[in-house]
Amino acid sequence: MMSTVSSVLADSQTWLFALIGVVAQLFDGILGMGFGVISSTCLTLLGFPRMSVSAAVNGAKIFTGIASGLSHAWYRNVSWRLLAILGTGGLVGGVLGSLLLSHGAGPYVGPVSSAYLVVVGLYIIWRAIREKAHAITTARTAVIALAGGALEAMSGVWGPLVTSSLVAMGVGPRYAIGTGNLAETIVAVTVFTMLAGHVGLETASHAVIGLVIGAIVASPIAAKLTHRVPRKQLMVGVGILVIASSLVRLMRDAGWLG
Repeated sequence: MMSTVSSVLADSQTWLFALIGVVAQLFDGILGMGFGVISSTCLTLLGFPRMSVSAAVNGAKIFTGIASGLSHAWYRNVSWRLLAILGTGGLVGGVLGSLLLSHGAGPYVGPVSSAYLVVVGLYIIWRAIREKAHAITTARTAVIALAGGALEAMSGVWGPLVTSSLVAMGVGPRYAIGTGNLAETIVAVTVFTMLAGHVGLETASHAVIGLVIGAIVASPIAAKLTHRVPRKQLMVGVGILVIASSLVRLMRDAGWLG
């Protein structure tokens, strides 16, 4: 066991993924999204199958989510009531999404969700400028969590859908980001448990360990920055990242990125 871990840590590719993990977790910790999008895009471009990518990224998210969630809890960026709704809805959605992915539905969902998220990103930027409040309801939040859990399983999308939708509804970015990151851990455990039996993760061990190392280093930094960055700047940042990551995903699904 120790020799296996040592060989993984000695591989330069592991530290390449550690760098990717740092960048991905900085985005995810500060803006509530980005880790799955960035890391899954890199794994896909390196030739990993969609189901293996989902299992590997969610396996890493179990550790990164705990690190990020605890950091956000320390800086009081978590709403526990909101966490209960997101966690429950996300768990159910993750189970449904994993079942759909195992039956080959993932490639059809990706382009539709990415196109939708481009529109959501534009709307968030518009709201940041207009500062218009919207009603926040339990039912709407639960539906968002359900959809986010399903999309997390099928195409690595949680933050871009859940965090952006919460911000668009009027949840403060600080709480939408911190709570969403902690709830994502519940979804990651669900998806990983559902998919681990269908794929072999041996070939992804370098990526998983590297992503975890990088994300753990970046999590406290990101949480502290989230606590200090003003609301309007956070909203604009969320909108820009949603649009950019969704366009990348659309190009990837269309085969333009290899």
